[in-house]
Amino acid sequence: MPDSSFKTIEKLSCFEMKERGSRFIARARPVPAKEEAENFIHQIRKKHFDATHNCFAYRIGSGRNEITRFNDDGEPSGTAGKPILQAITTRDLTNVCVIVTRYFGGTKLGTGGLIRAYGGAASQVLETSDIRVKYFTTELQISYDYEFSNFVMREIDKFQANILKKEYDQNVKLLISIRESFAAKFVEQLTNQSSGKIKIILN
Repeated sequence: MPDSSFKTIEKLSCFEMKERGSRFIARARPVPAKEEAENFIHQIRKKHFDATHNCFAYRIGSGRNEITRFNDDGEPSGTAGKPILQAITTRDLTNVCVIVTRYFGGTKLGTGGLIRAYGGAASQVLETSDIRVKYFTTELQISYDYEFSNFVMREIDKFQANILKKEYDQNVKLLISIRESFAAKFVEQLTNQSSGKIKIILN
């Protein structure tokens, strides 16, 4: 399986500009899931409840699992959400949400002016963001007897997995996060080396 890397931003970033009296405030945030994107949009709309428009776009995942959404929030169709989304896709970013808040300044910008303003604000906030290459991951639940502890920990380290949760009872239970491209080989290694005694479930 090919390594499933992607580009995203590291943390929340902001950019503000004025265009013919209107104030545009752009915010970009990393969002690993649709629910986080929607929560972020809700927070900004609540914060800027008095704004003329809060337009947004987000892109999450890739390929068959890709989710995209955009909204013009009352601006003429295609003048806000689409340019914001284009700023994201042009940079080949994913797991990113950008919302651009507008306070109307009294002068209409026209269709072309709106596209340039919203697209420009989105582009600028992404230009100021810290862009990183990350990897799509999957979660696995692992259950094993204590005798396999050292072996499992060595394999977790070798496959660059992260332990998300630990439980110690009659046996050890772990919840780990591992690169999608490493998961099959990791499962095969643990299963074969333990003769099936290590139990692994895709979360």
